[in-house]
Amino acid sequence: MKKSLSLCVLLVFLMVIPVRAELNPLLQASARREQVLVERVLTVDMLILAGGEKVSLIGIEGPNPPKMRDVKRDANGFIIPDEDPTTPFEVEALRFVKSLAEGQLVRLVFDVERRSSDGILQAYVILPDGKILNEEALRFGYAQLRLRMPNMKYAERFRQAYREARKEMRGMQGNW
Repeated sequence: MKKSLSLCVLLVFLMVIPVRAELNPLLQASARREQVLVERVLTVDMLILAGGEKVSLIGIEGPNPPKMRDVKRDANGFIIPDEDPTTPFEVEALRFVKSLAEGQLVRLVFDVERRSSDGILQAYVILPDGKILNEEALRFGYAQLRLRMPNMKYAERFRQAYREARKEMRGMQGNW
């Protein structure tokens, strides 16, 4: 009786003491379901969460951030409208990801490597409607497929989304 009581106390102690999710398997599952707020979208493949942490989207590589155009002004200092009314692809891609993620509560799903070699969090971003942001960027042609071992959890889904964008000539796969 005394042994079973001390064993129960030991088990409770081992489960309660490690309160960080990385140390306690019971907390790891709940940490994977935690929602976080996307404060800002830096690029197609990089987000900033509330609190300032950067998250790199696994499996994709977006176009470089849009370059700012020089603003032309007249003699009175008023801006002269740009003669080129087209929107650069980089701006269009960034707007797409912002429309899906910025200001949203999302869920992060991690793969084998939780952080990159430079310390940035790597994740699959699950949107409120259940879609994967990484996959949507590929499906609409706003990112290139960049699978890197060992993070391959959704590799086949991502390949299929990329093939679909190529077949339909969407975004980067189209006539930009």
